[in-house]
Amino acid sequence: MNRKLFLKVIVLILILVSINEIYHFTLFKTDLQRHCPMTMQLDVARENADVVYFAESSNYSYAESDSDKRSISEFTAQYFPGLKFIAIDTGAVHAGIYKKWLSYLGQKSKAQLIIVTLNLRSFNASWIHSELETALQKSIVLLENRPELVNRFFLSLKVFDNKNTKEREQDFLTRWKTDLIEFPFPFKYKTVRQWDSTIGTDGIKNEKGEWDIKKTDLTAHYVKSYAFTLRENNPRIQDFDEIVKWCKSSNKKLVFNLLSENLDYADSLVGNELCWLIKNNRDFLVNRYRNMGVIVADNLEAVRGIDFIDQNWTTEHYVERGRKSVAKNLADSIKKIFPEKFNSSN
Repeated sequence: MNRKLFLKVIVLILILVSINEIYHFTLFKTDLQRHCPMTMQLDVARENADVVYFAESSNYSYAESDSDKRSISEFTAQYFPGLKFIAIDTGAVHAGIYKKWLSYLGQKSKAQLIIVTLNLRSFNASWIHSELETALQKSIVLLENRPELVNRFFLSLKVFDNKNTKEREQDFLTRWKTDLIEFPFPFKYKTVRQWDSTIGTDGIKNEKGEWDIKKTDLTAHYVKSYAFTLRENNPRIQDFDEIVKWCKSSNKKLVFNLLSENLDYADSLVGNELCWLIKNNRDFLVNRYRNMGVIVADNLEAVRGIDFIDQNWTTEHYVERGRKSVAKNLADSIKKIFPEKFNSSN
């Protein structure tokens, strides 16, 4: 009986392996293109790119008034005419997605250098628990390190982080209420909830002393976006740590491109305390990853407030001059890796 059971198990395993192989050579690529379209660009990058640049919308956003609408990665590439840059970018993505893209790209890819956008806002509670996260998690199910047929089965059954909008909203509201903000000096607010509530109650007045609704909303949004203290238990920290480990094990050079935030407006709308938090979180990231041997291009203060496309919201979207500033600083960092490829005339 035991021998018969053993043979049945072996036959079942062989059948499942065969079905998985059939799926791989028939429908898998189609499913990838449908559910994870970025894999098409990753396939191209694997065979052709010397440098792969991972980013969200900061890379490709531009102002209609720009005379040169090239992306940050394209402006950076012009300093290295002998290297092939390929950008993999789409809106709202973060390090948790980048690390899955890296695994799919593969350790044997041609790329010598991986550049990963380090977006400070992606560490805040509202981005970590964004309503867009369900769609992002769905897009990487087929990239998980499991048999492809199992991944397709899980995708069909929605076996992934599939919270609805209400659940995600409750998650970040809880974080705003419970996550403590740390200062090295006395400050009356301990959480985002406390700080935001005061702004909502007192409001921001215009020069006539009247309640300015738009400025009040914008001020509150700056607090919600940047009033947090980075710690090692932040899930984005864990994601970036995994990216570092992957690049080391794959013998790939790694650069983190820390994006500019609108410190001019953070200061004028909220004040020195919020700017201190932003800079302190920057220092945490720069020190952590430089200590791990990663080159970090620190662009936090590279773009002035007037050069942000979105003047009434918090984004990392820059006009041409801003993108060029970020690209120049990034190129100076990459120069440490490819000094002989650098062309300063650009």
